[in-house]
Amino acid sequence: MRIALVSDWYYPKIGGVATHMHHLALKLKERGHDVTIVTNSRETRKEMELNKQGIGLLKIPGVVSPILDVNITYSLKSTRELNEFLGDFDVIHSHHAFTPLALKAAKAGRRMGKATVLTTHSISFAHESRLWETLGLTFPIFSNYLRYPHRIIAVSKAAKAFIEHFTDTPVEIIPNGVDDTVFTPSKKKEKIKEKFEIDGKVVLYVSRMSYRKGPHVLLNAFSQIEEAALVMVGSGEMLPFLRAQAKFLRIEDRVKFVGYVKNEVLPEIFRMADVFVLPSITAEAFGIVILEAMASGLPVVATDVGGIPEIVMESESGLLVPPGNELELRNAIQKLLLDDKLRERLGSNGRKAVEERYSWNRVTEQIEKTYEDVISRI
Repeated sequence: MRIALVSDWYYPKIGGVATHMHHLALKLKERGHDVTIVTNSRETRKEMELNKQGIGLLKIPGVVSPILDVNITYSLKSTRELNEFLGDFDVIHSHHAFTPLALKAAKAGRRMGKATVLTTHSISFAHESRLWETLGLTFPIFSNYLRYPHRIIAVSKAAKAFIEHFTDTPVEIIPNGVDDTVFTPSKKKEKIKEKFEIDGKVVLYVSRMSYRKGPHVLLNAFSQIEEAALVMVGSGEMLPFLRAQAKFLRIEDRVKFVGYVKNEVLPEIFRMADVFVLPSITAEAFGIVILEAMASGLPVVATDVGGIPEIVMESESGLLVPPGNELELRNAIQKLLLDDKLRERLGSNGRKAVEERYSWNRVTEQIEKTYEDVISRI
């Protein structure tokens, strides 16, 4: 099949959509398909890798908003103007249901008689991006475009329930994936800790340093936990505040802010940790970092929001706490730090769930079957 994966939110924008698209492209190519990523005209920093893997990169011309990360030019143009870019593909697979390039491509694909699929990656408008501030005024527009895909893929039950408010298009659930050959458990935690100059048990946070992810809640909870180190990976607007918060709480000697970490280094950081924490305050459609932790054999502490409970509870890989509740978050972390057998059991459950349901091999197989089913019905 000749497959186009289309989105405004491919790299250099960091996030779940870009990660999902990139790994899906690699796996589809590995399975023998002709794959092209279609995105905005700017440097992605993935050009060399895609070229080496034989994956196309088609950049749609136009002005990209520095605030919204969307193609302003093609937001205003007619759908027909995408035909020249998308005419040679069998499958048009758009990613993210609320950005213009993905929606325009879905409509163009349907109008040209292509198999058209859209994956929705979000479940609420409570995001830090300014894009979400104006979306409430444009629901009718989204509903109009969302009738064009032959099939919509939701990454979780929560994402499915959310998108069904806007469309009658059939929706199926195919979760996000993780590379379980890259993120793996380790029996050499102590050696890795020495490399990073960290002693004792390690609590790990990997995500954006933004309010909705709850890193400030984690710092407050961790301030009463002794004999452990907290490693915080990620960049974002709250980072200066969080550094000041750690100093105010007098825990700056036990908190290590690593900042942005390259993909090659991240698996090793997961392997040295003992507990992974994602204290999101607002709804997450899925949370790919949870899969990375599970693949690494780590027990998870996360909040009971969005699609997170589906992953953690169904896999029995961790503990859930209410969002914003510092006391329960602290208790859950301490419970895992003090109970070696519980950590081992939950971590083992998570790794098993990844191998059975969330590896990119499994996920790509399901998506490929969706393509084949849609093509057979056209």
